[in-house]
Amino acid sequence: MKVIAHRGSSQVAPENTYPAIRRAIQDHVDGIEIDVQLTKDQELVVIHDEWLNRTTNGKGFVFNTTSAQIKKLDAGSWFNKKYKGTTVPLLEEVLEWVKPYSLELHIELKNNLLPYKGMEEKVIRILNQHNLEKKAVLSSFRRESLEICRKIHPTIRTGYLCWSTLLPLLEQSEWDYLHLDSIHPHISLLDHEVTLLKNMGYRIYPYVIQRKHELKKCLRYQVDGIFTGSPNKAKQIIRETTT
Repeated sequence: MKVIAHRGSSQVAPENTYPAIRRAIQDHVDGIEIDVQLTKDQELVVIHDEWLNRTTNGKGFVFNTTSAQIKKLDAGSWFNKKYKGTTVPLLEEVLEWVKPYSLELHIELKNNLLPYKGMEEKVIRILNQHNLEKKAVLSSFRRESLEICRKIHPTIRTGYLCWSTLLPLLEQSEWDYLHLDSIHPHISLLDHEVTLLKNMGYRIYPYVIQRKHELKKCLRYQVDGIFTGSPNKAKQIIRETTT
């Protein structure tokens, strides 16, 4: 079972930042998950919320703020004062950080509230420029977005994020054209349907696994990987449970 650091090791360092990604690498994770959005000047930045208020000292929406303005914000103090001065990274910066390591890079396209026209093409282009498309898995809650990814790059891996139901996915004929590599269900959706989806050829990566009983449930259902903000702790529990 792969252990993927959700927004980096986000329980011990500010999410989607260099300290969280560096800690994830130190935790010897199998993969790192990040979120991308487009700024006012069409730059790809790594941040989860559509607005700046929660994880930076800025205000307003990402789409209405330039990358230069965002790079001036403090993205660490909200988590802990020792991270004061930590910045919101560009996607290109993250790619440079992870390039030397044998890691999967799960990139969530944060377009479930805002469509961010053209974001899929920009993400795939920059992955190609860094020769990292084979390490990447692009995910989204928007089926249409994954369809665009598939048209741009027919062999890039894609994952569909689910938070409410898995039932539509059991109608395989309606999803075949997407050639999804994986399904990423919320942990609350983990039940017998997951076994059916695995039998249909999908890899299963639940999110966000933070508690011991959630992790044990994932082990029972033999999922392919988990997203967790505490990868070091998760790996320890897996070792204790499976040895």
